[in-house]
Amino acid sequence: MVGIKRCWFLVLCVSSIRQGSSDSGSTSTVNRENDGRSVIEAAAAGEDPEAVWTVPEDYDNRTRPGTPGTLLDVNCSAFITKLGPFSDRIMTFVISFVLQCWWKDDRLPYHKVMVDESKMKIWRPLISPMIHADVLKDEEMIYPVVYPGRIVYMTKLYDMRVPCQMHLYTYPHDRQMCGLDMSFVGGLKVGWGSSPYMQTKSPIAISMTNVRSAFQIDQVDYISYTLNVQSYRDTCIYQSGSCDYSGYADCIKMGIKCFKAENLNTTACINCLQFGGRCEKHPPKQDCSPFLNKVNLVGDFHTTLEFRFALSRRLSYQILHTYVPSFCVVAISWVSFWLDPASAPARTSLGVTTVLTMVTLSTKVGATPQHNYVRAIDVWMLSCKLFVVLALLEYAFVNFAARQASKAAKSPEETDAEVDKSFVPNEDSLDDGNNGIEMPKINFTITGYNMAKKLDYVSRFLFPTFYIAFVATYFGVLSYSEE
Repeated sequence: MVGIKRCWFLVLCVSSIRQGSSDSGSTSTVNRENDGRSVIEAAAAGEDPEAVWTVPEDYDNRTRPGTPGTLLDVNCSAFITKLGPFSDRIMTFVISFVLQCWWKDDRLPYHKVMVDESKMKIWRPLISPMIHADVLKDEEMIYPVVYPGRIVYMTKLYDMRVPCQMHLYTYPHDRQMCGLDMSFVGGLKVGWGSSPYMQTKSPIAISMTNVRSAFQIDQVDYISYTLNVQSYRDTCIYQSGSCDYSGYADCIKMGIKCFKAENLNTTACINCLQFGGRCEKHPPKQDCSPFLNKVNLVGDFHTTLEFRFALSRRLSYQILHTYVPSFCVVAISWVSFWLDPASAPARTSLGVTTVLTMVTLSTKVGATPQHNYVRAIDVWMLSCKLFVVLALLEYAFVNFAARQASKAAKSPEETDAEVDKSFVPNEDSLDDGNNGIEMPKINFTITGYNMAKKLDYVSRFLFPTFYIAFVATYFGVLSYSEE
């Protein structure tokens, strides 16, 4: 967290110099010519009395700014410094973000100053994160800064563990929607805006190098709406937009390169450290004026900010660790159809080995939460286990059918000479070391042997055909469900 604070302090300093140099009549206040330090550095050292404004005793921080009877406009932006991981088991995700809000307070100085709150604090909006989230950290990063026009900027840092109700029916091809809302109480009309401290025009920026998730971010939606805790029928969305986050794959490949000082000024790192996507505002679907007029100071009727992540799971891990191994095991079980029907030990051991391997692979698949439904990956693993079990049972059926055919075709006049020699052990290999023990013979006649070969021949094409049909149906249904 110390690194985050230091980073934002540098961003504030740079932004202060950049904005102050463009403001007429404020150059001497923002940029000290004698030592080149910014107003924030000078104010922190106590060497510039004009850059610090002490809150007077007659300032009432319990009364919100603005005209009584009207809503105070508060704009906010969010810079997500860390996102993830997203947990399928407990259905939560971890997020750290910097929330910056600004509003107009006519009781403050008109020029740019830092506010000295050693004796009294200025008014701040009351922000309430979603009640189901575990707020791990909620603190202000720097003192409030007043910009020309009496615009106050407040910067807060949040660490949260937020619940996300995931639907895992199509896991691992699932798409999820996880979000976070924050209520602003006290007669405020809160909305999303672009912060001058960020190098993107998007109201929500993400440090993509700090995203740790099995999901990829497809889109980020931001909305502002009225909320009545006593009746959800009074909910009305008066601001909404979406940001397309496709195309940030290069940021993942950057790795730790963007954390090195010599790379911070490169275009690639600037875009990755504050990635805002391509945003588009949506017009309101209805007139929310009647609902905004109901927003009161008590807080039961207030306005809320919310941002949501549209996520899709990356399949590379599941393909390498689930789909490809299970497919190979099923294919190996088909080798049994090419072995001689008389090779009972080889075919039986191969079938048992493939079954046990599939059981082991199925235990490595992610555990299902405490929900009573079957996921797509469960259907896949169960079907693969069924195919390898059927391959093992196929030999049992072949062996049984061949023996039955041998019994039906064998007449009392038949002798042992009519038995197919390929089923009789090599008599030359029998020496005195066997102590007179006779090796067992497989009582297949030529008729039974031919039937076994035919059944194996049919299975060589029947099993792959049905399995390929299952694979095509499986991925076809999942592709249709994603659309």
